[in-house]
Amino acid sequence: MHGKRVSGVAVRRQLSCFGDSDCERIVGTELAQPVLAVTSLGYVAAGVAVLCWAVRVRAPLAGAAGVALVAVGAGSFAYHGPQPSWAERAHDWPIVALALVYFAGLAWSARRRRWSTWATAAGVFALALAAYAAGRTGSPLCRPDSLWQYHGAWHVLSAAAAGWAARAMAPSPQHLQ
Repeated sequence: MHGKRVSGVAVRRQLSCFGDSDCERIVGTELAQPVLAVTSLGYVAAGVAVLCWAVRVRAPLAGAAGVALVAVGAGSFAYHGPQPSWAERAHDWPIVALALVYFAGLAWSARRRRWSTWATAAGVFALALAAYAAGRTGSPLCRPDSLWQYHGAWHVLSAAAAGWAARAMAPSPQHLQ
């Protein structure tokens, strides 16, 4: 908190940084939240894996998911890492794009009855949501100075779930290999 005096009254304002609700303490280094910045790269890894697979099996919707995952990872890294002025938009808009691709993928694959692939991804995503809740600032499990960050587990688990769900967007079941 920084304060100043206006007409003899102390006025306090809170400095707000990106990621201040994500438990990990924001430090004054190149990476504001080092653990969360590094775990954000899980989205990039999942996205590259999905892209490679999607090109091989000719699955354009899965390819779009791969591109969106890479963008989510890059935006999340900017948000939790160096925090440039545009980081919040770079973090949020790829998430919106990813959600749209996955809604389209769910609608497309529902007609092909790919429920088991989605169910596996949903199970992993449920674990990711639990980690997300545990990793909020104010959570009883929040340890701001720990190398274990539940929000980091959210990054890794949700990236894995998204990578697995992309498999449901294959043109035919044989392509799931």
